Amino acid sequence: MIHIFSSRVLLTALLLLSGIACQAETSNIETITPAELSQRLKEPNPPIILDVRTRDEYSSGHIDTALNLPHDELERRLGEIPGNKTSEIVVYCRSGKRARIAENILIEKGYQNVKDLAGHWQGWSSQAK
Repeated sequence: MIHIFSSRVLLTALLLLSGIACQAETSNIETITPAELSQRLKEPNPPIILDVRTRDEYSSGHIDTALNLPHDELERRLGEIPGNKTSEIVVYCRSGKRARIAENILIEKGYQNVKDLAGHWQGWSSQAK
């Protein structure tokens, strides 16, 4: 009986902690709309744009000035990101999953101004039409 109770308490505690950790991972990431990004790209200090899709996806179309750093290569290629850890960085992929992975890597590595492109490539390319 005590063993079952302590297992349940432990499981509950782990679930609570994992929920807190998931919230902490995404709490520092703001969203920028395609329209806002389009406007920001016309300004004197535009954000750094990271396209974290594959090379083939990037080759088939991407946001002008976007740097292609596939999400599974990002951690070892962080030195290729221009600017510094306070520079504004907008991240996108096809639909969002890979961007979240990349954004979390950036936050873990100390980048402080990471933004998620709302709608990602699908949203950007449909807006451009």
